[in-house]
Amino acid sequence: MSKFLIFFLSVLALSQAAHARAVSRGGAELLNPKAYSIGLNASYFTTTSIFDEDGVEKPLNEGDNFKMINSDLKISYGLAANLETSLLFRYRSVSGMNQQFAISNSGPESAGVEAKYSFPTVNNTHYAVGVYYRQTLYSNTTYPTAAAVPPDVVILGDDGTEYGAGLFVTHLAHPWKLDGQALYVSPPNDLSGEIQYRGEGQYQFSELALVGGVEGIYSLKRSQLDQKPNLARGPTSMFNSLNREWVAPYVGLNYAFDKVVLTLRGSTVVSGQSTDKGTSGTVGLIWSTQGVTAESVKIESFKEYHIDASVLKVSARGNFIKIDQGLSTDVEKGMKFDIYQTDYFGGNVLVASGVAYDVGADWAVIKLVKKYKEIEIKPGFAARGY
Repeated sequence: MSKFLIFFLSVLALSQAAHARAVSRGGAELLNPKAYSIGLNASYFTTTSIFDEDGVEKPLNEGDNFKMINSDLKISYGLAANLETSLLFRYRSVSGMNQQFAISNSGPESAGVEAKYSFPTVNNTHYAVGVYYRQTLYSNTTYPTAAAVPPDVVILGDDGTEYGAGLFVTHLAHPWKLDGQALYVSPPNDLSGEIQYRGEGQYQFSELALVGGVEGIYSLKRSQLDQKPNLARGPTSMFNSLNREWVAPYVGLNYAFDKVVLTLRGSTVVSGQSTDKGTSGTVGLIWSTQGVTAESVKIESFKEYHIDASVLKVSARGNFIKIDQGLSTDVEKGMKFDIYQTDYFGGNVLVASGVAYDVGADWAVIKLVKKYKEIEIKPGFAARGY
């Protein structure tokens, strides 16, 4: 955990040099082309009781307990306007008591890759499909009988390959963001195929967003009891389970610092089958860059502008501006303009866009239609027409 905290603080320090405030992306909101992000989160789960294969809650044996800590790293890159790829890595630590024996195990748990493809947005709703593949970085020892399993040993989890594919949907209705996903997953250790799902609502203030949702697993029930190997899973039913299912509501918050988003979550498993009932807490950081945006493309392509004017006046409400170019320099009604804040050192910040509303011989009135930055437009700003 110490290495995780050092990296956590390093990313936070890097964020102080950022210029654009980060936002928490929904599952269907992909990175811009050439943008990348680094996501880190640490989750802590503690078992309070067990759900058996019939969904009946049973207490742990007296003196038994189980805890699990996952540290996840996700590095993502925007390959194109509608394609994002990611590398996945997980480190896990498990500990507890089993039949009065102290048990523990820790180490690299798995590594994997992920890809998402998004479709055109429809009525502020984003759609994407995704696939992923994981491989555990360890192999479990199997025993000939249940009686041969040593009580002082515990595995890191189910070993083998895992893959999944599914649909992601994100709907934007400011200040709300609704996010959901459903994936078919083939877990490791010959566990039954299952549907993993999540539904979430975010209410966005300024830097802060409040989050609430529910996530879980629905089993396709393709495993049989006689197919389960004998493994040293300890006092938990989270590993080597039989047609596992669980439902866990959660609440939390996101807070944006420039390029970094801090996430906090708390959840409780309230029902299930062949799994643990318990509570968990998660803290995460996501650091990202903007990549190629519509704004950056415009800034890098001044040669496409045909008119270079200066702002003379700004209306009281700030929705109209007057510039010093008109019919004599081929400004036409309906021509599009981008408004920039400039300085003597060559800096250009795209502030707004608009269209020519009225045109005179050596002047034009521009109606602003879109604001990119919360910067007050003043006389002297540049207005570039195309």
